[in-house]
Amino acid sequence: MSYNPTPKNHLWVVPAATTVHEAPAAPEPMRPPLALLLLDQIDCALLACDAQGRLLLANHAARRELATTRVLRLVDTQLRSVHEPQDEFLQLLRNAAFKQRSRVQWLGGEAHRLMVAAMPLPAHDAGGPAALLMLGRRSLCSPLGLEMLAIEHGLTLAERRVMRALTSNQSPRQIASDHGVAMCTVRTQIIAIRNKLGVRNIDALMLRAAQVPPVASANDGGD
Repeated sequence: MSYNPTPKNHLWVVPAATTVHEAPAAPEPMRPPLALLLLDQIDCALLACDAQGRLLLANHAARRELATTRVLRLVDTQLRSVHEPQDEFLQLLRNAAFKQRSRVQWLGGEAHRLMVAAMPLPAHDAGGPAALLMLGRRSLCSPLGLEMLAIEHGLTLAERRVMRALTSNQSPRQIASDHGVAMCTVRTQIIAIRNKLGVRNIDALMLRAAQVPPVASANDGGD
């Protein structure tokens, strides 16, 4: 049985199940402290869980990733790896929670692999050691962050489309084909983007996009 998250814009805090077979009651919408609300504004999936894999907290980006079930999924309140053996996944959590070891590991199948960092957390309110899972980002820059960068530097709508395509790892030839324009048009747009952002080449342009803070979009998919 899958656990349904709280309404959008509320941090997801999972209560303990009363028995193995009983799903927890859906929590009431709450007003978390400002420090917790901040987590939902970060476009990076953050999950807190105990050493047995019970999910304690997940921000919006994490809930969005869990909903895809590409790398991790939730069974009742238990976090499970989709592709890796559960024992191997739990060992990653135990090493962080009990042995205070921080490490990164690839999770997921070939098409949806994601780098995950497991880090120790101080004992939580329910007691006992806990671990933080920080999931790698699937894109170089969040949509909102990229839009903010484009507005700041006065990119035209056409230049914004090219910028989005470049940060999605498309080549200039692919962009020209997808947009139905000549290669010389795309080259001219790339030169204009580079000049406006003050960078010399596409590599430097990608580095500039990667430097944008991971701001989460307000309409970034539902929960």
